[in-house]
Amino acid sequence: MNYIIYDLEFTVSRSTRYSSEIIDIGAVKVAPMDDEGKLGVVDSFHTYVRPSNKSVLSTDTIQFTGITQKDIDAAPLFPEAVQQFIEWLPDTYYLCSWGPDDKSKFLSHCRTHQVKVDWIRNHNDIQKQISRALRKEGGSRQLGLSQALTMCGIPFDGTQHRALDDAINTAKIFIHHFEHLKLAENSAADEEGTKSKLVYSSGDDDKHNPFGDLANLLRPSDS
Repeated sequence: MNYIIYDLEFTVSRSTRYSSEIIDIGAVKVAPMDDEGKLGVVDSFHTYVRPSNKSVLSTDTIQFTGITQKDIDAAPLFPEAVQQFIEWLPDTYYLCSWGPDDKSKFLSHCRTHQVKVDWIRNHNDIQKQISRALRKEGGSRQLGLSQALTMCGIPFDGTQHRALDDAINTAKIFIHHFEHLKLAENSAADEEGTKSKLVYSSGDDDKHNPFGDLANLLRPSDS
């Protein structure tokens, strides 16, 4: 079986006229590497995505992600970018992300651009399971990727908030906890009421969530 560990990065906007758009897709393929079934990263995928509504990146977006306007100007729009991703996917796979927001954003973009969602299948939010396994004395707080890596004794490689780097580091945790994960089979095309909402919480419970940093950027500055 193939396990696709992916991550997305979005635009950051203080304006209510524009919703956040995908600007970065990164993924790695995890699969058995020997006869004993030892898992490892066997392939990777990456593309930047040029936003459709507002092609000029905000200062907040550049500051948060490190993605430049030059990166975006040369990138395909979402329909072409996601088609490249779909063509890269193997015949059978589980899709895994750190948190629920990436799936929601994929679904909303596919609806907006009239792209079929039948490729979004066997999707699992591994943040929830791994956070539960790593937390001490219970609690409902989800762990951020960096914190989970630290608790596993795994160093973070690369740059945070870059899709491929985050996917690679998420794959490390996935492999580390694989024997304790329970992966569900599902299909976005068969799900009812798939309208998505993207929520960035700025509450104290999410201070270790990587999206908490983004929420701070979105807070209006004091005048």
